[in-house]
Amino acid sequence: MDQSYAESIASDIMQMLETTKASGLDMNSGFQNDAFKSDHFLFGYIFYPRETLLNIPNLPQSVRKKVKKSNILGTVTVDGKTSGIHLVCSLPMGFDEITSKEDILAGINEKELLEFKEQIAKILHKDLVGNIEKKEGMEQ
Repeated sequence: MDQSYAESIASDIMQMLETTKASGLDMNSGFQNDAFKSDHFLFGYIFYPRETLLNIPNLPQSVRKKVKKSNILGTVTVDGKTSGIHLVCSLPMGFDEITSKEDILAGINEKELLEFKEQIAKILHKDLVGNIEKKEGMEQ
């Protein structure tokens, strides 16, 4: 895993936590943030406490084993349908106890973060190629 990518994501997540804290929401009850949105796709994060995440029906055992007190899931939605949910970070502290990007980096699940990154890259590539082909078709 590219350490600079993990650090960039950790910084983004820290910013989301600080914004949520400043808004006065109860961070430890869970919340979500849409990181990037277009007409056809949405990349975001869901911040779930352990209890909420474990109550999701059919949660795979492989995910259940990684769940800690606070969990951050990267989500990918294409044309209104969820196509990916990745447990990118699991932390042994409450969301309101996270004080730095280093806290987040310590909880990064590298395999899940890489899968999230690769899924986003494929979608963005497909979108770019589609837009280029559309533009070239209009020019002819």
